[in-house]
Amino acid sequence: MGLKRFRNHPIIKEFNGLKRFFRSHETTVSRQRTRDFKKFSEMISKSGDEVAFDLMGSVNFGQAREHSDTDVVIYMRCDNNRLGECDPENCSRLNLYKNLLINTLVYEYTSHSYPVQIVDCINLNQLDYDLETGNQNSIHLVKFGFYRSICRSVNRKLLRKYENRLSANEELCISIETSLADCFYGLIHSSQHSYSFKKYVERLQDEGFKVPESMAKKISSYLNT
Repeated sequence: MGLKRFRNHPIIKEFNGLKRFFRSHETTVSRQRTRDFKKFSEMISKSGDEVAFDLMGSVNFGQAREHSDTDVVIYMRCDNNRLGECDPENCSRLNLYKNLLINTLVYEYTSHSYPVQIVDCINLNQLDYDLETGNQNSIHLVKFGFYRSICRSVNRKLLRKYENRLSANEELCISIETSLADCFYGLIHSSQHSYSFKKYVERLQDEGFKVPESMAKKISSYLNT
């Protein structure tokens, strides 16, 4: 369910309300892809490492089709307890997981391979450090709060530990709330965000379901916030 404090922000609450509507018409593909990532997370856990995901886009809204990309945020520990950004140039483990993930999806979990886009990677080492030091200027904590407020999690057990630690620090929550809201308003006013909602509505209509006028008005009001 994510971070309750941030989910109760009016605009985030509105977003999640719309998401619940689309998820009530969830596709089999969306459910299967969520299971795929759960299997992968469990496989990594058995090796002694920790990895979790936040699923974004069409899978998050329950509207994925066979041709859809799967956009994900990955949570993992960078090599040698390194702090900072987790990127392919500095973290061989990220490249390993990315290749392993794609190969596993292609050869083991599904007969229909699909594109996986790693939208962001959150370094758990840095997240630990920022929580321990109460870093009020941490972009990692802002991103964590943002993703956890709106996305679909895989390996919830791992993510909940960080949610609880952040929620327990009132000053830290207050410091990142404004930045979190700014991130969200930036998302709403992007052309890609509007296009995504239009696409999800069209997919429901293609399946023979007419979106109620009341819901169409809510979507329009949200996008014009």
